[in-house]
Amino acid sequence: MSTAVLVREARGHWVGEVAPSMRAAGHRVVLLAPPMDEAERAALDGVVDDIVALDDVHDPEAVAAKVREIDGGAPAGIFTGSDGAIASTAHAAELLGVARCPASVFALCANKFAVREALAAAGLPGPAYALISSAAEAASVAAAVGFPAIVKPVNGAGSNLVRTVSTVDELAAAYELLAARLPESADPRYHRPLGTLDPSATFLVEGFLSGPEYAVDVLIRDGVAEPVEILDKPLIDERKFELALSCPPAGLTTDRAGLVTAAAVAAVRALGLDNTCAHVELIDDVDRGPTIVEVNAGRPAGSIMPLLAKLRTGIDVFAELAALAVGAPPPAREPAKLPIPLGMLILYAAGSGRLTRIGGLDEIADLPEVIDVVTTVSPGQVLTDEQETYAVNLVVAGFADHDDLAALHAEASKLVRLELEEV
Repeated sequence: MSTAVLVREARGHWVGEVAPSMRAAGHRVVLLAPPMDEAERAALDGVVDDIVALDDVHDPEAVAAKVREIDGGAPAGIFTGSDGAIASTAHAAELLGVARCPASVFALCANKFAVREALAAAGLPGPAYALISSAAEAASVAAAVGFPAIVKPVNGAGSNLVRTVSTVDELAAAYELLAARLPESADPRYHRPLGTLDPSATFLVEGFLSGPEYAVDVLIRDGVAEPVEILDKPLIDERKFELALSCPPAGLTTDRAGLVTAAAVAAVRALGLDNTCAHVELIDDVDRGPTIVEVNAGRPAGSIMPLLAKLRTGIDVFAELAALAVGAPPPAREPAKLPIPLGMLILYAAGSGRLTRIGGLDEIADLPEVIDVVTTVSPGQVLTDEQETYAVNLVVAGFADHDDLAALHAEASKLVRLELEEV
């Protein structure tokens, strides 16, 4: 039996989605991850066939060497859904001779500045943008980009330390904040150079885009790009954290939807992605039209967003990705189970600390609009309200409009209890 290897940097909901598809295709599934405690191993019992510890899953040579020990040769495929390990896992796949998309493409996509450069070179619309490497550059960067503007890590994820600024002083203060916080971060991506760029000291500043926000997962197989579903983002808080998504997007015409998906497809093609998936976020800007916010290459949307697409379209993005990872034909698609308007509500922890208990889930499940409640965190996990960690996720239906979704989110937020202890 051939082996499919999953590389995981931290606890992730995606393992339970990808592994069953790979096992159903006849592959033995091995999870390669940093050492974990017995409770976590027990939770994965039956999900994967084996768990192999590796201290640094971001070292391609170490990953490839460990996989050779596991498999005795080339595996059927190697895959990760962990943001910070996508490029390094692709490099390991190249070393093992099972790459499906060049590692250089994923490395480019991990650099938000490089993505902006590539999209601009392809003639796609985008905001003004610039790098900032010191607070003293705030005035010159502001002159190039304009206000309001967004400041973000060049290789960040989960809306970590994203700030909106409206003055030179706010831009300088945002630079100082990121320059102080990122070197202290436990996330290894901020400690790895991006070419000559130090992501803990140089950040991306982008002009503000104004308009409705959308998210599109795009599957790319042998050069053919297929948008899966469009979700809109009617509720976003001051941290840029998504609180609610819905599909189909309310008020989005067929023609406008075509422009949004066309922009997403153009972006993945401009970046050279193939035989993988990308989660593309866009804003339909009042001046530029559908404009790329970011492209998360190598993985679908976070948490249960792929579930909404599966319920509405019958397309299982994780099963598609599993097939792509091992070079198998696309999986058979089932009819849509709930081809009706659906929403997703996301509940986050307040504050930072180690999760000890999640309360209120039964009360939330009893709300008439709630179809399903999915938690993607578990006791013992360290959470921070600076990272967009989708803790409790609700699939909802029967809402009238975006105001209904906002009211339902407020009601569910009062019921959930994510209890944290200091670390």
